[in-house]
Amino acid sequence: MKLFLVRHAQAVTGSPDDPTRSLTDMGFAQAEKVANWLSEELPEGQPVRLLSSSYLRAWQTAEAISKSIGQEIELMTSLQPDADPKTIIETLTPQIGVNLVLVTHLPLVGRLASLLIDGQVCEQPWSLAEAWELEGDIVAAGCMQNSAVWYPVLDE
Repeated sequence: MKLFLVRHAQAVTGSPDDPTRSLTDMGFAQAEKVANWLSEELPEGQPVRLLSSSYLRAWQTAEAISKSIGQEIELMTSLQPDADPKTIIETLTPQIGVNLVLVTHLPLVGRLASLLIDGQVCEQPWSLAEAWELEGDIVAAGCMQNSAVWYPVLDE
């Protein structure tokens, strides 16, 4: 199975209400580019779930992905910036045979990646709209490996 971790695209800065920050024009363009990459990376004909944080910038990034891969977005309220990555993994472990796309935030996205790959939570920097493709038999700590990465600068 494959699990794709996506950090939301560029959002406006300086808003006092963090959950409602919208993507910038550049952010919408980044979201389109990561969506195109994902549509090429997802295995054809296999089931996929697209899960997104409720924060507007993540949801808008997921909307571009949804249009590109033809999959509805499912709200996963636990994909908040400071969520516990162990709790997220426990929720996803029963997902066998389904490819997953998670659209979320820093620092959670880096913590999830390190826990899934190395079995421990570490802080990792991620570019806006960066996406990782992880592969493994199960979504569990230390049970996945990174098989591809996409950075927005690759398409500039």
